[in-house]
Order: sequence, then C-alpha cells, then structure tokens
Amino acid sequence: MKTLPEIECACANARRAARLVTQLYSHEMGGNIEPTQFAVLTALKHGPGCRQTMLGEMLGIDKTSLSRNLRLMAKNGWIELSESSDGRERGYRLTAAGSKLLAATRPGWKRAQRKLREAITPAEWDTMHKVFDRVALASLTVLKPESRKQTGP
Repeated sequence: MKTLPEIECACANARRAARLVTQLYSHEMGGNIEPTQFAVLTALKHGPGCRQTMLGEMLGIDKTSLSRNLRLMAKNGWIELSESSDGRERGYRLTAAGSKLLAATRPGWKRAQRKLREAITPAEWDTMHKVFDRVALASLTVLKPESRKQTGP
C-alpha cells in the first residue's frame, strides 16, 4: 500500500484528503457535474426551497463559493428560485433537468462510494465518518461567531 508523506498541519491533512477524495468522485461521476454541485443538488432534492444560508451551513461551503455554484447551476437550468420556508431569503429547488442530471450522475457517485469503501476496512469507514463529523464540529465550536466563515474544499 502506498503511503503519503506525513503532514503535521491538521488543515493541510484535511485538505489533502478532501482533494484526493474529490478527484475520485469527479472521475467516477464524469465531467458533467462537480462533487460540490452534486452535494447541492442532493440537498435540494431532499429539501426543496432550501435557503442559501442553510445550504452553506449544511455543506460547509462559504458564501462566495456557494453563490458562484448556485448561479452556474441556475444558468445550466439545474435549479431555480423558489419561495423559502421563512420568506426572508430566496430558496432554491431542482428543475426537471437538475433531477435528470442527479439521477444520471448517481451511478458514478455510487461507484466512487463503493471504491472508497472497498479500499478501507468497514471499521475505518465508520471511524472516518465519526472523525470527520467530530473535526467539523470542533472547528465550528472554536471559531468565534463574528469571524465564522464557512469554507468549501
């Protein structure tokens, strides 16, 4: 098994892992959609009318990156504006084209999931999820509210 050089910095380690996992998913899902866009479309499928702020918080994507992605996805006809649950901020929902793209991309996403799962043990898979959740929560906890900025991969 190939090893990577040790990196002491938690941020550099997390970003390296995120970039490599993103490359795997991008490769398996094909060139029509980026993994971040897939995550946004999936979130909107399960929560139509979801507000931009809620999407950013749920997915850990900064406001600028999310705005850029939402504009591009709207331009491509994958999403459209909709009423949000509280009416204070615009919401988004999938279009028929977005639903079709999500369905077409899902087999590639499943392949990436399967390949990554097969590359590690079941215990490592479970631990990975727990550690990622714990590190994300710890990062949110130590950020000062006034300096809190969501960041994307």
